[in-house]
Amino acid sequence: MESFKRLMKSFGPMLHYFAGSIVENAQEAEEIVSDVFIKVWQQRQHFPPPDNVRYYLLTAVKNTALNYLKGKGRRAAHYAAWEVQVSRRNDHSPEEILISKEDIRSIQNIIGQLPPRCRQIFILVKEEGLTYEEVAQLLDISKATVNVQMTLALKKIWAALTPALRVSHS
Repeated sequence: MESFKRLMKSFGPMLHYFAGSIVENAQEAEEIVSDVFIKVWQQRQHFPPPDNVRYYLLTAVKNTALNYLKGKGRRAAHYAAWEVQVSRRNDHSPEEILISKEDIRSIQNIIGQLPPRCRQIFILVKEEGLTYEEVAQLLDISKATVNVQMTLALKKIWAALTPALRVSHS
């Protein structure tokens, strides 16, 4: 029971965000995450622990959320909202620069303004540490789509930070 509580505490916030990014409703996201944790608890005796618990839980939340939307007749509409915008590759990365606290706040604001699908992919890769391949499988998209969305996100972050960097280095 103690291990299960630690699991919920460790992964709960990330899973709530992820479910919310799919169903776009905080209460529904909370219900979905709770359902996943209940199923994991009920089935703990029937299967060995997965190699990658984070990926397993994200996949379970995704499937539960999509089934929820399907039940609500909204799945197709949400998939349509997740269409990819193609962008040119950018060789610059905000990780290559020295980041101050002010820059971190700016980056967080920029991330918050990214299109929902782009923001979701960026957070899964950069904050949750998933590989492009894991994100592609999790979201049922191609690895190239993940790459394009990451490029788009990094390009927007870089473009927003460039004026601030010019001022601070003058």
